[in-house]
Amino acid sequence: MLLLASGAFLMPCGAFAPKTMRAAVASGAGKKEGDFSKIKVTDRPVPQPGHGQVLIRVAASSVNPIDWKIMSMSVLNVVTLFGPKVMGFDVAGTIEAVGSGCSRLKTGDEVWADLGKSSLPLHPIQLGAWADYAVADESQVGLKSITHNLTEAASLPLVGLTSYQAFKKAGAPWTGKSNLTVVITSGAGGTGLVAIQLAKHYGATRIITSSSPKNFELLKSMGATDVFDYHKTTVWKELEDNSVDFVLDNFGAPGTADLAMPSLRSGGVFEYVPGKGGAASKKPKDGVTQINFGLCDSSKHEDLDALKAIADVGHLKAVVKESFALEDIIGALNASFSGHAIGKIGIAMSQATVATTLVV
Repeated sequence: MLLLASGAFLMPCGAFAPKTMRAAVASGAGKKEGDFSKIKVTDRPVPQPGHGQVLIRVAASSVNPIDWKIMSMSVLNVVTLFGPKVMGFDVAGTIEAVGSGCSRLKTGDEVWADLGKSSLPLHPIQLGAWADYAVADESQVGLKSITHNLTEAASLPLVGLTSYQAFKKAGAPWTGKSNLTVVITSGAGGTGLVAIQLAKHYGATRIITSSSPKNFELLKSMGATDVFDYHKTTVWKELEDNSVDFVLDNFGAPGTADLAMPSLRSGGVFEYVPGKGGAASKKPKDGVTQINFGLCDSSKHEDLDALKAIADVGHLKAVVKESFALEDIIGALNASFSGHAIGKIGIAMSQATVATTLVV
């Protein structure tokens, strides 16, 4: 690697990258959820790919609830003892350079990834997506779908992997299963929209969820067959006993497992994503399997490749109804923290690409 007079690096593959970049960094944890006073956009050195790593020129990212939750976690104070931390999980962009030992990806490839890989105890939080450039292990980076532009692709890695891995843990694909009925507890958020589409992809004939009435049309366009207004009722009040094969509780409210049990068939699965106090039922129905989803595994590009294949045949669309410039990272975080976002909140690295995008 050579440093040129212009201040750019000549990368091993012959690509050029500047010496510094814009990045949204945290200097520590906020005092509570919603306190974003410790994050700001500043200049940082462009990271360099090591052995088995690639450098991504970032076109876009997005905001997930875990992004702003981490900003109030004490672990961030530990991580930032070594200096400000570039934040962000989701990334989509173009391969700028490859390190030694890389063979699958090449310069110019359009890719997507979830930078949530951890290697405790030295690197408890990877991150780094909210910047002009990001480094990732080649093994965790996939080629993006031909059906998505980079803004759309950047909205899907974390929520896509979460939903895809949740379905896999529950036994998908269910070959030869008739009258497959799936419940997604919260439909209009990032994981909900992906999960509805995956349920349809895996052959569910009835896909049930809840949301505000303003989102009914969108959710039905994604594949939901029954959408209930959570202001007026609950899914569990509306369902017959022994009528559901799989419940994906992506909202995770306390007590949901107990409420869901009567509707589940013997042989069915209740799976919850932890984070809001949700837990397994202490008195599950005989024959019902309960699964704590745990954490999303972002380390394997094979899962992203499986999502790409689903997207390439038109079965995985993206919804990005708001997009913010990197410089307005606080605005993007507040939009997500409000709890009223539909789909995902986008972050664009270039002002020219900031736009409202809705794909249905």
